[in-house]
Amino acid sequence: MMMTHGPPMGILDAVRIGEHVGCQHLLRAARRCRPRLHCFGHIHEGWGAQKVKWRDGEELDAIIGEYVERSEDVQIDHRQMVAQRAATIDISQSGEAAVEFGKETLMVNASIMTLTYKPWNAPWLVDLDLENASNLE
Repeated sequence: MMMTHGPPMGILDAVRIGEHVGCQHLLRAARRCRPRLHCFGHIHEGWGAQKVKWRDGEELDAIIGEYVERSEDVQIDHRQMVAQRAATIDISQSGEAAVEFGKETLMVNASIMTLTYKPWNAPWLVDLDLENASNLE
């Protein structure tokens, strides 16, 4: 899992005028470690989630625009979101939106505020598999 203040370049980072303002170095770091989940905020109008499939290859000097093979927006059932008071997604191995570790990352812009700093967007609740601590030794 990876958590940062701002978004990586080109992923849920578009501001009102359509310009992408994410960090290219953060995109490079996310590609290098390929976490199951990368959660960030900062760009209020970018709230949402995308499932990213990384391109094969580890070259550090690869063109930044070629890091991602494809990305798809996560569709949210708004009635369910209101009822549960959260946007929910299950990316565990048995979940309907399972993420293939090392090949895919769920990118979540969890900014709950609007541009005028009103708490409007729902928080995210993500179900994911974590490695058992006893296996880390």
